[in-house]
This record gives sequence, C-alpha cells and structure tokens, in this order.
Amino acid sequence: MIPAAKRILVVDDAGPVIILCVNVLQSLGYLVKGANRGETALEMIRAEHREVEVLGSKMPGVHVVQVFTAARALRPDLAFLLATAHATPEIIQEARHMGFSSILLKPFSSAELRAAVEKALTEKP
Repeated sequence: MIPAAKRILVVDDAGPVIILCVNVLQSLGYLVKGANRGETALEMIRAEHREVEVLGSKMPGVHVVQVFTAARALRPDLAFLLATAHATPEIIQEARHMGFSSILLKPFSSAELRAAVEKALTEKP
C-alpha cells in the first residue's frame, strides 16, 4: 500500500515565493496549496488537515504569530516552518521557542526547503 501524500500549506506575502515553494514541493510528491494572507491560511487549515505549514514572517492582515497561535490551537499536530528574510538571533530563538521546527532564511534553495520539510515531518509533534 502506498502511503498518502503529505499535505503542505505555504503562506507568504510574496507570490513568487509561494509559486517556488509549491512547484518544488509538488515535484517531490507533496500535495501543496498556497495562500498570501493569514486569514486565508486559517480558513484553509480549518477546512482541511495538513501536516506542515510554511509561514512567511511578513504578510498582510493577521500577523505571523497570530496565524501560528491560531493554527496550533486548531491543529496541535501541525508542523511549522518559518520563512524570513529578517532573521536576527533573537527572532530565530523566539521562533524555535514557539515551536517552529525550522527557520528558512530567504532566499533559500530548493534543497534547503526540502530538508526543512523532511525534518519537520520526522519531528512532528
């Protein structure tokens, strides 16, 4: 029996980042959807189970921390990755403390994205 493909949601304010992530992850066999607003991401999480969420640190509307907190409450078993171009040691430390399994520093490569998703799936809560 072939295991079901893992579902991933990519949320970022930059369309090209969403497209890149969706294309790379789909080519690896994941079922991937994208959203460019926090509110949309939360609606998608409520509607459909996912294993991993890749969150951009800047997005219009709901702040990344609010999306993370609400998504964690809705789906405690969801693994989170933070994608940011504005990482300081403090931001990285806080993200790890909150429960993000990996922090991707923009610009990141396809290999870095793949490795972060694989790590998140193996270390899922």
